[in-house]
Amino acid sequence: MDNYDFYAGKVLTFLPLVILSIIAVILIWPNSRKKFLRIQASLPTSKINSVAMGLVEIQGKLIMKEPLISPVAKEQCIGYYYTIEDITKDKDGKDSYTTIHRETKCNVFEMQDDSGTIEIQAEGIELILLKETNVDFGGQKRYTETLLKNGQEMLLVGSADSRNGHSYIRKDAGNKILGITSVAGISVWNKYQPLLRSFLFTCIVISVLIILILSQ
Repeated sequence: MDNYDFYAGKVLTFLPLVILSIIAVILIWPNSRKKFLRIQASLPTSKINSVAMGLVEIQGKLIMKEPLISPVAKEQCIGYYYTIEDITKDKDGKDSYTTIHRETKCNVFEMQDDSGTIEIQAEGIELILLKETNVDFGGQKRYTETLLKNGQEMLLVGSADSRNGHSYIRKDAGNKILGITSVAGISVWNKYQPLLRSFLFTCIVISVLIILILSQ
């Protein structure tokens, strides 16, 4: 019993550090969304009529050219991110969800600011930090879609290029990035992300100090 109590105490002592370490790994583990957020934070916002060739960030209203019909609500939209999830119940009777299908579709569209309009070649686009637009349920499945709509104010990061004297934006081949997010959402993210990282670092330092004190 003494050995059991000893090892149980050790586990409980190190558990907070393990949990915080897992959270830290999740936050810093590289993926396309994190790459978008990192690059976006370092790029100035360019006026559409004066974008330089290469990786750019622009902000403006979306203009629909050829509509898509969304799979859940059958709404006209510029593009959508769509998921299907299986619904199961855990031992406590709570619903849990497992994604079995996901897809992003988007037609060519335009963005407009007070300086002009530019075409967006949407192949490979990723919708970042956008709220779900419509949710439906049926047959133990949940169907969710996030839509890009005409007139939305958005921020986009991609590669500016030119064809026959006309500028357009496409997926950046080097960074493999073409991402779009809401202006309001990215403003909140940029404001509070440094605070989150600072809080996490402080918690890890405190946990290490507690472990060192308790292990003596």
